[in-house]
Amino acid sequence: MEDNVKQSRRQLLKMGSIALVAAPMVGFNTSAFAHQNTAVRAALKFQNTPNGDKECAKCMNFLPNKNKPHDKGHVHGCKLYPGDDEICPTCYCNGFVAKPK
Repeated sequence: MEDNVKQSRRQLLKMGSIALVAAPMVGFNTSAFAHQNTAVRAALKFQNTPNGDKECAKCMNFLPNKNKPHDKGHVHGCKLYPGDDEICPTCYCNGFVAKPK
């Protein structure tokens, strides 16, 4: 039970810090997203490869492309990168939060 509380607390702190990083993006126009997402990608250490079994497709923040949900290319989105549609299912960043099983 205590391990679950520690895990929940860690996830809450992680999401809180991600929200602080993402909050300034509210109200930006789409041309500003590219510049802002570069900074967010750097802050969250975005990478185009998975980290072990951690990858975007298994993250709660991953937004699959409705028209191409099974496409392995960079055509998906993420809640942490507003306006960015170049998130691949096998990418990874420090904002990873596993989907509940």
